[in-house]
Amino acid sequence: MGSLRDNLKSLQDKGDTAVISFIMAALPDENLCLDCIRALEQGGCDVLELGVPFTDPLADGEVIERFHHRGTEQGLNLSKCLDFAGKVAKVSTMPLVLFCYYNPIYKMGWDKFVAEASSLGIQGLIVPDVPLDEMELLQCDAIEPIPMVAPSSSDERMQKAAEQDPSFIYCVSVRGVTGVRGELPEQEIREYLGRVRSFSTAPLALGFGISRPEQVKIFRGSANAVVVGSHLARTIEEYSSRPHLLPGELEKIIRGLKQAGLS
Repeated sequence: MGSLRDNLKSLQDKGDTAVISFIMAALPDENLCLDCIRALEQGGCDVLELGVPFTDPLADGEVIERFHHRGTEQGLNLSKCLDFAGKVAKVSTMPLVLFCYYNPIYKMGWDKFVAEASSLGIQGLIVPDVPLDEMELLQCDAIEPIPMVAPSSSDERMQKAAEQDPSFIYCVSVRGVTGVRGELPEQEIREYLGRVRSFSTAPLALGFGISRPEQVKIFRGSANAVVVGSHLARTIEEYSSRPHLLPGELEKIIRGLKQAGLS
């Protein structure tokens, strides 16, 4: 498995846009999810963000929210998702970042979580309901917490994100929750990313609403990575009656995004 920090820094230095793919753990089922993850890597995905289903996913829009609910209905808790992450590590060399709300981690216990997650090769952790002011809760040597900022973030919060010296900063593109958006406010996002860049030299990953190669091209000079999630989730839903075609379609989507980000 490659290094999260080294992989993203190398792409940043070359001027290529990294592609970070979000996919919910073990959905629609374990085998199909593993096939999809292989396809994402074959398409050129650079980092895999693996989601843990949660009962109250406040940061997520309706598409990914449905996956959260399906997962919890199937009993996919943090422990089972960590087991699945171990299977992912056996079939993929992509650096692995875990997306998880704080409550499941708290229930498992921080020390136990860190020990299990790090032993499985998880390198990064995104906890959307822990604000930057409280991220000391997540500090440890084994797994790197990834800071999130938004257009509404103050200069002070952006400075706090930079002081973590992270492998990347997750830059939420617009106010609100995750979801595919037809148009993104280009100039507003460029200015916002410029603000973040004034505080940090870390790679900036633009998420929430990324779905098309044209968007990758538009922001290539400002964002060093894009995060695609809702678009993949919607595609998984669209191919629910044709699961044998799903991995190939996901590979095609990622390849298009990746090619759009090449310098």
